[in-house]
Amino acid sequence: MSVRQKHYLVGYGSLLSHDSRSRYSNIFCPNMPIVAHGWQREWLARGSVDLQTTLGVSAIESAKLNGVLLPIEQISAELRNREQDYQFVEVDPASIEAAPESDLAQAALADILTNPKTNKIWICANLHKKSASIHYPIYQTYLDTCLVGCFDMEIDNFAAEFIQNTHFWKHGWINDRPQACYPRAANVTTQQHEQIDLLLEQQQLLVYRELT
Repeated sequence: MSVRQKHYLVGYGSLLSHDSRSRYSNIFCPNMPIVAHGWQREWLARGSVDLQTTLGVSAIESAKLNGVLLPIEQISAELRNREQDYQFVEVDPASIEAAPESDLAQAALADILTNPKTNKIWICANLHKKSASIHYPIYQTYLDTCLVGCFDMEIDNFAAEFIQNTHFWKHGWINDRPQACYPRAANVTTQQHEQIDLLLEQQQLLVYRELT
């Protein structure tokens, strides 16, 4: 009898948000925070449908990114449609490090490493790498969704590390909070907006955001 494969997805952008992924993508699972080694997070993923720039990744041996490990039944047609500007790339389980604060992540990774033939880890790598622009902007509500997902992890400096390990901030970043343009925006409180802006200011990045 064949053994059923288990699939996991590395969420490194808006999938960090439990609120967003459950409401808009029917991905219901607890947070399992991890670090993926060999991948660099970048503002270079151009959305052909939503006409925006979102987060993508490049395979760079010296890089790393923090994210969340999401168990999924399969790479479904719905998930492929959501990630239509990306390709699903298999990730070496040995390159994934479970957050020491998360018993769930450590247990899941131990199971994956014990059964590598039946456990597959995937990451969504963007098909096109182009900088943001006024015609394909970075929306603040997308970034807010990512960062409240980081807050969900309840790990010190998780959100700050997300910002520090993300590249190409300087172009086409729009503050759309008054009228959200990102279609899968998470619910974010005023206090969380202030917390996010403080983190961005501390990393000397807020200067690149258009305030209108």
